[in-house]
Parts: sequence; structure tokens; C-alpha cells
Amino acid sequence: MSPAPHAISDTAPGRANTRCIRAACERLGLTYQIHDTYGNFLSVELEKPYFFVNFSTPFNNGSVDRICQDKEFSWLLSHDIIRTPRTKGYFNPQPADVAYSAYIDHLDCESITREIVQNFSLPVIVKMNSGREGKNVFLCSGAEEIQSALEKIYDHNSSTYDYVAIAQEYILKEKEYRVIVFRGEVLLVYEKDCSAGTFVGNLSPLHYENAVARHIDEPQLILRMQEFIAPLIVKVDLEFAGLDVILDKENRLHLLEMNSRPGFSYFVRDNGEEKLIQMYERILKSMI
Repeated sequence: MSPAPHAISDTAPGRANTRCIRAACERLGLTYQIHDTYGNFLSVELEKPYFFVNFSTPFNNGSVDRICQDKEFSWLLSHDIIRTPRTKGYFNPQPADVAYSAYIDHLDCESITREIVQNFSLPVIVKMNSGREGKNVFLCSGAEEIQSALEKIYDHNSSTYDYVAIAQEYILKEKEYRVIVFRGEVLLVYEKDCSAGTFVGNLSPLHYENAVARHIDEPQLILRMQEFIAPLIVKVDLEFAGLDVILDKENRLHLLEMNSRPGFSYFVRDNGEEKLIQMYERILKSMI
């Protein structure tokens, strides 16, 4: 189909991703419509409307989206096909809803802590199963820190409460990357560089003070990422995702997480909008 004239541009700023989608539409002459005040709910008119809502895209099906939100599910699906840190989930021994009592395997946080110490090398990562942006992620060196982390994750009164906590093997990393994939192809890679940053309470690299999202344009590294994720793409119908990949001290890649709703605020802050607009142009062109 030939592109339709684009809609009249709106002054609503929007998030980095939705703002750049609109810019890509205007360059390609595609019609889009903004449905909210802030520019974060829009539809792109092709053979049918495609909706972009905050960080959500119209590409992944609901089950894949849910798997990506659940770190234990992601590990269960991927660990036998791609190198990824060993992960195990633990259900809250005192769930907020008694309907979930059938899932309880441990009577209290003390028994979960003992199992983690017995089955994982220390230090170990303990974090909420469905979290994002580095919230409730703890690097624990002993039983006391593990139990404290579990209690914070299971705190019913916390805004970051999760009914599942996970223990994850700690990988001593050299570098960490975000790899943006669309329909099996790597479109964008950037390093989460905190080498000159200062830890301010959040283990997520780009939450360090003075951390930088460093755009990667090295063909060999991009090719290596493409080859590394290839087995995952074959198994999982992952249309669009941001994959967190770490390079360890022995030069091996590990898949850390799959994100079906990646955000780009740090990338745009440090690199401008042009690379992201170009990425969305490639995506939209493939849909025309």
C-alpha cells in the first residue's frame, strides 16, 4: 500500500518512544492519531490501526508479553537454549490472598533463605519477579541480607510488593548491554555504562549517578549479539523486545532479562532522538 498523508502534528511531548514513533510517521508520510493529552496513546494507520500505548506496542501477543514480565517464566523458557543466569522463584509464604495458599512451598522467609544459601553461590541476586527499572533488586552476601531482601519484596504495604521473589546467580560482569530486536533482527544496541558512575542505591546500571547509555555501532559486536540471540528467536515468537545482555569477565554473553516494553529515556538523553527515529522508520517501513 502507498503511504497516506500524515496527520497534523501535535505539540504534546510524549515519552521518548512515542515521540520518536510520531517523528518516524511524519518522515514516512504515515497518518497517525494521538488519543490522549500527553502524546503517549497513539494509533498509526496502515491497513488497520496499530496502537502504541506508553511503552506497549502492537507487536507481541499477550502470552509472550506476560512471559517477558515474569523473570522466572522467562528463565524457564530460555535457559536450555541460551546462556542465562540460573534463576528460581519463591512464592510469598504469607500471601495477601488466601486463594494463593496452594502455591506455598515454604512456611517462612527463614526457610526460603536457607534454601537459597544451600543452592546458590554467594553473593546472589534477590529481586522481585515482576519488577522493572532496578526496583527491589538486592546483591546479597549472606543469609541476613537475603532474608531482609525477601521481607522487603513480600511487604504487603509496599508499593513495590511482589508475591514472588527470585534468587538469581550473580554474574561478575565486564559490560551490560540493551539489545533491541524486531522480528529476529537486531536494530539497536547500547551499553549501560556505569564505569564512571556512582552507586546511589539502585543496582540497575543506568540508575547510577553519571551513568551513560552509550550507542554501539561496532558491526562485529552487533553481529555477535545477533548470533547469540538467534536460538531464542527461533523458539520464542518475540516480535519486539529489549534484551538485557551481560558480558562476563571471561568474554561470554549471558541473557539477563527480556523486556517486551522497553523504554528509551536514557538512550535519548545521552544520544539524542535521531537513532531511535531511524529505528522506528525501519520498523514502520517493514509494516507498510
